[in-house]
Amino acid sequence: MKKMISVCLLFVLLLAGSLWIDQTMLSSEKPKPEEVAEEMAADTEKMTESMSHLSYTKYYVHASEGYVVIYQADHETVYCETSIRVEHLPEELQSGLKEGIALCSDEELYEFLENYSS
Repeated sequence: MKKMISVCLLFVLLLAGSLWIDQTMLSSEKPKPEEVAEEMAADTEKMTESMSHLSYTKYYVHASEGYVVIYQADHETVYCETSIRVEHLPEELQSGLKEGIALCSDEELYEFLENYSS
């Protein structure tokens, strides 16, 4: 009999605790849809502003068989083979060719070719 009373008491306590938790969860303040929309718009604007300074690489300059070769952004598709010899470039530029020098626009590519072509 004592065991049954203990089990019933435990059940009642668990049920009361569950109901109390549900009430506190339901009574907690939920943000209004308008507030959520405003917050999302503000976050989107911040993200757009922070990404606006990013530029995307369009070309990579590499060395191949002693010459400068221009690749498209995938590092595989040859865009242009040049007659610029790697040995005629400054040392820091030569070391950069191993990993590839990123160029973000046609203008940057044109400037590079104009500066280092003979």
